Parts: sequence; C-alpha cells; structure tokens
Amino acid sequence: MIEVYAWVPWFAELCRKIVDGSDSDLAHRAHQVQWKADGGPPALLDYGDENVDPFSFLYTLATGCRYPATRRRLHDNVNAAFGLSTTLPVESDDAFIFPQGIPFNTLFHKKGEGDPALLWRLFRSALPGGDSVDPDGFRDALDIGNVRLPKLTQTLFLINPTEYMPLDDGTRKLLADAAVQVDDWSDYQVVLAEFHDSFPGCALYEVNLFAWLLHSGNLSVRHPVYQVSTNVYDDKEDRWEEFVRENAVWTGGPGTVGWDDYTPGAPLDAAYPLTLPEPGDLILVRYASHGRGIGIVHRNDYTTELSAQARLHVVWLNRSNVPDLLPAARGRGFMRAYANAETFFAHDAYRPTHRLLHRLRDDADTPPADAVDDPAATDRLNPGTPLNQILYGPPGTGKTWRTVDLAVSIVDNAVNAGHDVDRFGELRFDPVSHTGNIALVTFHQNFAYEDFVQGIRPVLDASDLRYELRDGLFKRIAEAARGRPSERFVLIVDEINRGNIAKIFGELITLIEESRRMGEPEQTFVTLPYSGESFGVPRNLYLIGTMNTADRSIQLLDTALRRRFTFRECMPEPDHPGVPDDLGGVDCRHLLRTLNERIAMLMDREHQIGHTYFLGLRDLNELADAFRDRVFPLLQEYFFDDWAKIRAVLANNAFVAERSPQIPFPTPDLADEGHKIYERLPEDDDRWRSADQYRAVYRPAARTADDDS
Repeated sequence: MIEVYAWVPWFAELCRKIVDGSDSDLAHRAHQVQWKADGGPPALLDYGDENVDPFSFLYTLATGCRYPATRRRLHDNVNAAFGLSTTLPVESDDAFIFPQGIPFNTLFHKKGEGDPALLWRLFRSALPGGDSVDPDGFRDALDIGNVRLPKLTQTLFLINPTEYMPLDDGTRKLLADAAVQVDDWSDYQVVLAEFHDSFPGCALYEVNLFAWLLHSGNLSVRHPVYQVSTNVYDDKEDRWEEFVRENAVWTGGPGTVGWDDYTPGAPLDAAYPLTLPEPGDLILVRYASHGRGIGIVHRNDYTTELSAQARLHVVWLNRSNVPDLLPAARGRGFMRAYANAETFFAHDAYRPTHRLLHRLRDDADTPPADAVDDPAATDRLNPGTPLNQILYGPPGTGKTWRTVDLAVSIVDNAVNAGHDVDRFGELRFDPVSHTGNIALVTFHQNFAYEDFVQGIRPVLDASDLRYELRDGLFKRIAEAARGRPSERFVLIVDEINRGNIAKIFGELITLIEESRRMGEPEQTFVTLPYSGESFGVPRNLYLIGTMNTADRSIQLLDTALRRRFTFRECMPEPDHPGVPDDLGGVDCRHLLRTLNERIAMLMDREHQIGHTYFLGLRDLNELADAFRDRVFPLLQEYFFDDWAKIRAVLANNAFVAERSPQIPFPTPDLADEGHKIYERLPEDDDRWRSADQYRAVYRPAARTADDDS
C-alpha cells in the first residue's frame, strides 16, 4: 500500500513550483491545464488571472481528482504545465485518498470579494520551512464569505500534510469532543496537538487516511487483535523499517523457512492464521521483547494469495518503539493476540491508541462471536460472576486467600482456577507500565480519594518542592481495562470496610454500578475534579472486596456500598480438611466448633474464630503457639477483657485463673467485696501444650482438679 501516500510528494513538488514562480505565473500555468473534457475553463479562471490564488488552484485540482475519468488528464496536464518529475499511480484509487472537497464551491473568493494577496501570504507561510502562520491571516481567511473551516484546513493539509490536518466531518470523529469549536488559529493548534497525541509517531497524512477509511465506511474498528514479529524469517533481522516503508506486515510462513519451501495446500492457518485478519482488525508489531507499533488492517492479500509477495496492508496508528517491555519474546511470528499480547502493549506509549480505539468501538466491551475459545473473553461468556462483590466474615476464614482464586478465575475465565499463586503473581498489575490484570490495595483510616483515584502530590526534587498530578491505582487499572477491552481486570480491595467509603470513592460510587458502566444503556461519565478529564468505569473491571465482620458490623456498612456489591459470606469451616481432628489427642475441629458456638451465644455470629488459625498444625507445640499468641488475644479483643466470659468460652480451663485479692484494699468502700482477679496463664507454662486443657474446652468433665493448680 505504498501508493496510498504517493500524493504527498506530488503535491509537495507542485507547491514548490508554485512558490518559486510569480503570482501571475500560476495563472499562466493554470491556463495550460485541460480542466474539462470539452476544454472549458473551471470557475477558477472565470474572474481574471489576478484572482488565481494557490488555495483555489489546489482545491480545484483536488476536487477534480475525485473522478477516475479526469485523473489521468489532470495528472498529465499538471505534470506538463509545471514540469513535475513526481508521478502518481493514477490507475490506483488508493493514490487519491486526500481531501477532495465540494466540487461546486472551489473558489476561496468571489469576484470583487476576498484578498488574493492574503491567500498568497498564508500559502507561503504554511509551506514546510515557511514562516509560522499569521493567526490574524488565518482568522481573516475564515472571514471570507466563500470559506469555511473544513475548506481552509483541507487545503492547508494539501500544502503541508505533515503539519496540518483537515478538520471536517471525517476527522472530527477521531477527537475526544467531535463538536469542539474552532474559531481561530490557537483553537486549531489545540486540535492539531490532540491529533499528534492520539497517534504517536505517525504523520498527519496517515491520521487523515485512517479518518477517511472510517468515514467512508471502508473500515470499522473490530475486536480481533493479532501480533506479528518483525523477525520475518527467523534470521534475527528486525524488519521494522521495511514494515513502516511499505505500510504492511508479513511473515515468512510456517517454521523458519521462506515461502519457496511452502507446499500449497499445507495447513498454514494452523500455524500462522494469515488469512483471518479483516479490515479493521488490529496488528501489534514487536521485535523479540521490544514493542514496535500498532497498525490497523486495511487490506489482506493472503485471503487470495499465499505467497512471498502477499502482505497485510495496514494504516499505522502508533509507531512508538518501546525497548524491553518483557524479559522474553511472546508468541510465534504471527498469531492471534489475546491477554498476553494486549498486556505486552499496555505501556504508557500505547495508551493513547487504546483510548482512541475504545472511543471508536461501538461495541467496545462485547467480544466477537469467534471469541468463545478465547481465555480472555469478557464475562459475557460467564454471566454468573458479579462485577462487584465483597467476601465478608469473621477473621481467619480465608477471605483474602480466596481472592487469589477468584481473581485468577475471573481473568482466565476459568470456573475454578485453584489456588495458583504463581499465576496470580504473573497477572499482578504494574501501575507504572500498566501491564498485568490484577491489582491489590488495602483500605485504612487515612486512605483517601487522592490515593485511590487522582490527586495532587508534593514532590521533593533536590531542594525544590513542587506538586504534580498523580493518578491513583483505581484510575490506572481502569484506563488499562479500557485500553484492553478483550481482557478482564480485577481490583482487590482488602479490608474495604476500614476506609471511609464516601471519602475514598467519591463519584465512583455511582460509576461502579453495573448499569452505569461504559457501554451500558445508562453509561455515566464524570469530570474528575483535579484534572478535568472525563472518566468512566469499563465493564471489564471487576471489584473484589474483603470485610472483617469482627472489625465492623456488616449492618453498619455504608448503605451505598451495600447496594452496589454482591455479598458472599465466608464463615468458619470446622470440618476443613486442613484442620486436624487428632493432634496429640486433641480434636481441633471439635474445639473450634465449640469455641464458636459459645462466642455466638455470648456475642454474635460475626465474632467467631476462623478455621485458618488451625490449618496445618503438626503437633501440640504448634497448637499452643497458635492458641496462646493468636486465638487467645482475639478472645480478649472480642470481650474487652471481660474475663468471666472468656473463662466461660474456655469452659474454665487452666488458661485463665481467678483468685481473690491477697492484700487488703486501703479503701474498702471503693472495692467490691466479691471482686475477683483474673490471670492469664504465663507464656512458658506447660499447660499451653497440654492436650487435656484443650479437650476440657469441648469436654468440660475431662478437666481434673489438678488442672487448676
């Protein structure tokens, strides 16, 4: 697809010829062009030679090229009249994809109106290397009755397509605000900056081609994503520059051999699915572990010809070279790109492209029909998984432990991923590079909106103090999720009830609702208070919270949070296989069940003891350590040092002893006559390791009189 930009050097040479000549010379040469088949002049020449300006000339020429029947004549005539050495492949429609305007209104001034001298000055300043455009001249050109913003910017683009961009119905679709008002030169500069930012490393004429393909209906942004290596023939050569020059990607075929060794009819698609990409599919280009760029398919030669000459023709959307994104290469020479490749291209350099494509996808979060076998397909394939859920229960019931299984299962679309800690580690989200899919944060009393979403933070640089806008973890992972809509993302919020929900979530409390997510009928966006950005929450971001009910009663939980989350109770499991039923003669399952029944009777079921305190115990020494250092302090916390209740829970075993005061109280009136003093068994007392003391909890009759000694 090299010819698609062939018009750029042709117009560049033509503009140089125009500026090198005199004003009257342009009119002279314009008379030499046979503009119409019958030899009649265009409106351009109707008002006298002095009114022939470069804007009207170029716009008239571009408009005439819209018709295939006139292209050859105009091309040959203009080449002859101006002595051009550059040629256009007139037989190819691709060579004429540039603004062609309205054929009935080609002049930039009417007879007696406008100022040709103004247009000449604007032309000379707009050329590459010319003086900067005079803002007043731009404004004056817009004030000409026959000129509007699309017409003026389309012609500026023809004059210098590396610095200027047409602003018309087609290109506006690429802007965050398609209805943005452009009244003067400064407004136009802001729009140009947005085009540059949205297409890193790309020329504006490439951006215009993308806009034209979308606007004409020849292209739509699709979901299938592929990745290709620039190491085409496995010879360690990086052919990225060739890819850029040809606006295409290709591969050498199966294995490490070239196409000369390919046998027609061999199952090529099984190894390299080159025939599958369609216009609108994305191509991620890499070299080993280095990111090279992102393109969108314009045409696929492989659908009709499996040969060394075939190409996947692309329009470049991002030509950012990012070294060492991963420690090793991912995938084969050409393949479908699912979670790994999307993650591979989640670097900051590629984020503008992800944001742009998300805006352009009408069905951004809906997986394609052929994605049913894609392990990264969104939860539409498994509608039973809620977007927002909280695991709640007493301490030690494995809530945080279960988030590992749940998060991995969500990302990998597995019914039960098992406790795969290694996979969890692989999927951990990096807030700097935006790689990975699972993030973890713990709420606490001092955690705030500025930590979670976005805020202004001080930065001490040497001896200077400055402030910078910093995105929080929620915003970072939400942006990564928007950029990779075919993947799932999980944010785990441990101890969610320990933070001030209103203070931390702010407006997010509305955005996280399923019906308010991006792409839903009631999708909602808010303006972030610090940056002024428009922000929404994608529906491929899952929230998992954990809540310790002993820390705060579930009845007291923020009502707004309760309404937006599904709650899953995690209670103690005395019969868990990891809890021993015979540990040196102690039935830990019976012990745990008894403790929790008594706690529930004296307090409530939310202040029970979780089974994880008893998991994996191997002997009475380990049981003593767990009970003395973890379980007993929990009982003290539950009952606020109400030792009588603690003794009742323990069935008056030896772990708590009571005695009467041994020394007379100096003020008897202030002391209860029957007051008891309670003492916790000393740390080094052997009774912590006595099986009888634990059996006494669930079999009180087993306790002997000697146990209290």
